[in-house]
Amino acid sequence: MSNSKDFSIGLGVVCFSLALLFYIISATVVTPRSVTQAVLSPDFWPNIIAWMMLFLGMVMMLKSLLTPRLLRSNTIGKKVDKKTLLRVLVLILFFVSFYQLLPELGMIWGSSLAYILLSVFICKTQYRATAVTVGLVLPVALYAFFYHVAGVDIPQNEFMRLP
Repeated sequence: MSNSKDFSIGLGVVCFSLALLFYIISATVVTPRSVTQAVLSPDFWPNIIAWMMLFLGMVMMLKSLLTPRLLRSNTIGKKVDKKTLLRVLVLILFFVSFYQLLPELGMIWGSSLAYILLSVFICKTQYRATAVTVGLVLPVALYAFFYHVAGVDIPQNEFMRLP
């Protein structure tokens, strides 16, 4: 990717994040005045994400200005081989299956299973133990935060419910 393309993408991200920060979030997210904790406010996380996007867009623009111009990639116009096409089709089938099975599996265990299958079998990570650990701990930790701290009910299945 050329530096001018990186700069343009970074500029687009910066403009979009500024629009989010100064117009879109304030115009579309309803924030009640009676929120006791800032973390539980409906506009807190969208603002955090918008600030992160602003920072990353600026870093991308700065990096494109400071690095020497890259040579044009020779991958333009190449045909996709059958192995790559098969992997993309398997990934599409995986996500369609995940979407269809989500009501039966529930958000927590469905996400856990999907992450483990995706990282270990489809992406073929070398860190299988870490992937399984993250796949089990992260959804449960997110459930604990959202259910017990934020008071947001996460859809679960009837087979294996968390407290």
